Amino acid sequence: MNTMTIAHMAGVLTSAIQAADRLELDALKGPALADMDLDLVRDIKRDCSTCIGLLEQIGRERR
Repeated sequence: MNTMTIAHMAGVLTSAIQAADRLELDALKGPALADMDLDLVRDIKRDCSTCIGLLEQIGRERR
C-alpha cells in the first residue's frame, strides 16, 4: 500500500465523518433520527476517526 492509497482512504473516511456530522446536526435540529440512530451516527464518526488515526500511523511507519 503506497502513501497515495493511504491518503485516498483517509479522504474517504473524512468524507464519511462529514456526512455523519451533517446527519447529527440535522437530528439535533429536529426529530429526524431516534436516539438509537443518533448513537449509531456517533459510533460511525468515532470508528472513522480511529481508522484515520491508524492509517496515518501506517503512513508514518512506511516512510
